[in-house]
Amino acid sequence: MQSAAFLILRLVAGLGLASHGYQKIIVGGFDGMEAFGGWLESIGFPAPLVFAWAAKLTELVGGTLVALGLWTRPAAFFAACTMVVAILVAHLGDPFPEWELAALYLSSMVAILLAGPGPWSIDHRRTQGQ
Repeated sequence: MQSAAFLILRLVAGLGLASHGYQKIIVGGFDGMEAFGGWLESIGFPAPLVFAWAAKLTELVGGTLVALGLWTRPAAFFAACTMVVAILVAHLGDPFPEWELAALYLSSMVAILLAGPGPWSIDHRRTQGQ
């Protein structure tokens, strides 16, 4: 039963996070990233376009890797770091509903980071094959 719980957590949190990166990078293209970078600049973030790409690539690629259970712990670590920045920089001082989703992704990524990907993952199959 615990194996299924890890799989559900990885799939929902990973794909949910990946969808945010997908919306900006794939759907929005360069215009979406320019807009996100402009917003980061408006709140005083340094090198806004660089960090916009770093954040959204972490969401897209990291979320996908977490969902697959491939390089799960490093992907969850970088995704968690991105959510900490989102909460402390982008949503600092905002009411809870504004940063609730980032907190949910952060807690999910920390749980996955601590517990590992579970037995129904590519990581587990790779380590069992050695």
